[in-house]
Amino acid sequence: MPRIRAHHKTRSGCKTCKQRKVKCDEELPMCKNCTRRGVECVWINTPQPDSESSTPEDPPSTISRRTNIAGTFDLLTLELIHHYATSTSHSLSSDPAAVSVWRTVVPKIAFSPKNQCLLYAILAMSALHAHHADPTAGQYAVAASTYHWQAKMGLHKIERDDMVDINALFVTMALVALYEFATTSIYSSEWHTTARSTRLRVSKSWPQLRGGVLSPMLTTMAPTISSIPLEGPFSSSLSALLSTADSQPDVEELQDVSVYDTYKDAIRILGISWRASFQKDYCIYASCMWWSLVPNMFFRLLAEGKPRALIILAHYCVMMERVAEDGPWWVRKQWGDEAAKILSALDTRWTPWLGWLWSQLDQMGQQAFDFAGMDFMDWLSQAVGEEALYDP
Repeated sequence: MPRIRAHHKTRSGCKTCKQRKVKCDEELPMCKNCTRRGVECVWINTPQPDSESSTPEDPPSTISRRTNIAGTFDLLTLELIHHYATSTSHSLSSDPAAVSVWRTVVPKIAFSPKNQCLLYAILAMSALHAHHADPTAGQYAVAASTYHWQAKMGLHKIERDDMVDINALFVTMALVALYEFATTSIYSSEWHTTARSTRLRVSKSWPQLRGGVLSPMLTTMAPTISSIPLEGPFSSSLSALLSTADSQPDVEELQDVSVYDTYKDAIRILGISWRASFQKDYCIYASCMWWSLVPNMFFRLLAEGKPRALIILAHYCVMMERVAEDGPWWVRKQWGDEAAKILSALDTRWTPWLGWLWSQLDQMGQQAFDFAGMDFMDWLSQAVGEEALYDP
């Protein structure tokens, strides 16, 4: 009888693909499967138990050995702590007082044994920054993904703790949201869900936060922008979407008051972000504000492929293309490409409402995308993920 060879399950590939039981292309820092679905790409660089026998709460062994606060740090961890203090912390704000908080106060909070998830969040952001500076250094990509995963697991636990350090909780949530903003698709619900949770926590604990050690950081998060007028083609291009004239495509959609109010709020908040984006010190504020404040229903309309929601998103992308020119490293994405993809996929009935957007993309050198042979909903399901598209 011929000898049967034992089958050895591969340990390569990201943890996310393993759990979904799909083949991973092992591209760092995010594999193509996770990039396409807009989900977190978790890398574990030591063998782990099979996904069926492990739980999300089980910490990766690489992390538990590397950053045991009660024990010692390895050289990579020490390098990342140094990189955070000397470089990454300076990229999180343009205000000197806020930078000082990020650089000195936040690490002190993180080194408390009960705030270990904040330390993981700091190390994740530092590793991601280091990988951005040197994309060939795979060790930074692996460290970023695993530290981020550990920070999120710790965050889920401390959110339910009534005795939690509110300063540590807020900063951890903020760093996790920034990490996800930098690494996931603009269509992903992951990062803006974290951002909205951060805003909710701030609103509940504002007196404590404002009177505490993070006060200089929070002050810079609230720029005075109400006096800056919102006018010109950006405003008129957006407001035209709310017209109920018979010539407007899908005008019956606006007869639903909740839908109309959702679009109105999304446009109003985007207008505030647009004004903030012209102030050098507040480009970070402009980057994150819209996603964290826009109504929940807007994301449902976006997932359903509603043209008005997509056009509003395209305006955000155009704004971010300009912000990214002088903005921090974590906002630098192909925003023009994203906007061009959105506009190219829209029905020709919407062409009269896209003039200003196309003029901006022409200045960026963007070309229309050919979606011939590709169903738009298939493309959208790839962008936002099938779960977001079809979940009730």
